[in-house]
Amino acid sequence: MKITQPRLENVLHEDTEIQTALEKNDEDLTGYSFKSQRIEGVKKSNLSVQSCIFSNCSFGACSIRKSQFSDVVFKNCDLSNVNLTECGFHRVEFTGCKLMGTNMSDGTFNHITFDECRGEYMNLSMSKMRYIQFTRSNLQGAGIEGCQLMNVSFDACNLMEAEFYRTSLKGIDLSNSEISGIRITNLANNELRGSSVSSLQALELARMLGVEIRD
Repeated sequence: MKITQPRLENVLHEDTEIQTALEKNDEDLTGYSFKSQRIEGVKKSNLSVQSCIFSNCSFGACSIRKSQFSDVVFKNCDLSNVNLTECGFHRVEFTGCKLMGTNMSDGTFNHITFDECRGEYMNLSMSKMRYIQFTRSNLQGAGIEGCQLMNVSFDACNLMEAEFYRTSLKGIDLSNSEISGIRITNLANNELRGSSVSSLQALELARMLGVEIRD
């Protein structure tokens, strides 16, 4: 599966405060590189963020709803508990980010990578996800309910107790991820039909059926 990388402008504006950029451009951020900034209490909707890099930035008590992020890189950022509901993400990279409790529900995701991220209890429910790659990321307890997944991969991820209610995992390889306690409606409801698991994972899933396994 080939993920299209962010298409960044050749020259990005640097040494600009995010608050200043927002005041100057109102609801449009295009062509910026933000480094080591703390963004506190931003509440926006219908914001357009294009061709931007956020490095070592943290977002506190922020709500950025119904917004569009296109060709954006988040590197070593803390977006924990940020409200990003009903947003569109297109060609976005999250690398080494904290996304614990981040609410990204009802979103549209296209060509996205999550690499070595901490996403415990993040909420992706009711989202449409195409060409998404999760790599070495902690998604323990994450909400991935009612999602439409197309060309989505989980590579060496922690999916313990992640919630996949009403989300088909057909064609997805879970064999090298940790899926203990994965939450699905029931095995007969087809969420796992067509997915790939290891033999040890199959034993775990059999226990979910109430099957007693004897040596």
